Amino acid sequence: MDERIEVEFIVLEEVDPSEGTMPPEDWDDHAHEDDEDVETSAAAGKSRFEAARAKPRSIHGFSVGPAKRIGVKTYRVPGTKVSLPVRAIIAPLLIGFAKEFHQKVERLRKGWCWGHANRNIRGSKRPSFHAAGIAIDLNAPKHPLGRANTFSVAQRKTINALCKKYGLRWGGNYRRRKDDMHFEVILPRAKAVALAKRIQKGGAR
Repeated sequence: MDERIEVEFIVLEEVDPSEGTMPPEDWDDHAHEDDEDVETSAAAGKSRFEAARAKPRSIHGFSVGPAKRIGVKTYRVPGTKVSLPVRAIIAPLLIGFAKEFHQKVERLRKGWCWGHANRNIRGSKRPSFHAAGIAIDLNAPKHPLGRANTFSVAQRKTINALCKKYGLRWGGNYRRRKDDMHFEVILPRAKAVALAKRIQKGGAR
């Protein structure tokens, strides 16, 4: 069976970083990720002291840190007034997903959508996927952490199809506490970058 997934070219309109909306201060009160699924460079086999000194940390091969250092840029989601700061090298994945989410799931609301934030998970020394610029939260107040089934059955089906298309994982599928607002790149760096390049060429995978 041919499982190639057609993807259309994504227009990336870079805007001033000030157009991106910062999440509230208590936004990282929760851990977005299922602990067992996070693959970071927090050096297996090293002592706790060595691991603490190992910088920059990374998630799936993407280093975490300030926006400029890790190559985060802010892009307008096509057809919306929403702008998201994401890692430029894989921006087609997150911006393309957000565009189709807006078109096929529900309209994105300005001020309710967030991207990069250089923070650890609250109460943890582990970085959030957002700190690597490889995650976004969409219409966050409408889909709060811990509240399951904030989307209809039809919407959930569409979200899962889009996540497969763009190489993302949805917080609504977490085994533990659900996080319907949250979407993160889970492909290893090389595969994520390759898919982003194919999208920019209007190709398929």
